[in-house]
Amino acid sequence: MATVSVVIPTYERPTFLEGAVETALDQTYNDLEVIVVDDGSETAYVEAVVDEYSDRVVGIEHEENRGLSAARNTGIERATGEYVAFLDDDDRWDETKIDRQVRCIESDDGIGLVTCLSVSVTPDGEVIHVERDAPGGDCSDSMLRKNLIGSPSRVLVRRVALEGVDGFDEQLPTKQDWDLYIRLCQHWLVGAVDDHLCFRTSHESMSSSPEAVTRDYRAVLEKHESLIRERGYWEPATAAIAERAGRAYLDHDELRSARSVLKAAISAEPTKRRAALLALSYTHPAVVRSAIAATRYLRSKRDPSGFEYRKTAPRSGPT
Repeated sequence: MATVSVVIPTYERPTFLEGAVETALDQTYNDLEVIVVDDGSETAYVEAVVDEYSDRVVGIEHEENRGLSAARNTGIERATGEYVAFLDDDDRWDETKIDRQVRCIESDDGIGLVTCLSVSVTPDGEVIHVERDAPGGDCSDSMLRKNLIGSPSRVLVRRVALEGVDGFDEQLPTKQDWDLYIRLCQHWLVGAVDDHLCFRTSHESMSSSPEAVTRDYRAVLEKHESLIRERGYWEPATAAIAERAGRAYLDHDELRSARSVLKAAISAEPTKRRAALLALSYTHPAVVRSAIAATRYLRSKRDPSGFEYRKTAPRSGPT
């Protein structure tokens, strides 16, 4: 049985960390080590949690806040396992996640990372989005268009694959996961467990400004511009960013700005969804808010077989 190293970065979130450690230790897969990386928190809370599980959990502290990518890279450097799984301190797993992903990755030497379906929930555990698709196979081209995999909490990765691409880029402000997947997928296949094994916590504060959305996604695009242009995906990739910005403008009731970027997205690559969003930008903010609320409600009601059990998974840490 190969060892799996679970890397949990944390920063100033004492109410969540213990729950993350517990969801890792509760896995049905037994051969794992848990590495908690405190990214320079001013509040001393990590040591108490690590000491409680000292036989299976290792704690590492950054003297100052260096960012999420640096914390994950520190965990990778400390990892001894053949495989590495990432878990944000406010996310949770189904108890079979690691076991099923290890079986998937060991089924094919060409698979470098394995993903799964995820469920987005509020901090109180209310379901707000149930995913339907998980990418798999050769994603070397499709990953250049947009991030099909999403949060690192969903993936299990070969440590040799991570070391081969030098881990996360600490110079990017955000979207470092998309950048990592682009690089990994040029060398490795993606495996997928088509089941809901990851529970992601969505906070109200996670909503970014439209300008930040454009800036952060374009930073990744520009890093890989030559490769994206070589493969012929520059226009679709920029259209995907324009669509994201348009949705963000709609969320912020900035309908005129939404209209402008959505027109650009449709001009580069027309789709029915972009046309629908553009039509929405010609209405009233109250109509937009109602449409967004209805869409989110419908997404929360997707209920695959067996999901009722999984959404009762433990959520919170100490209060």
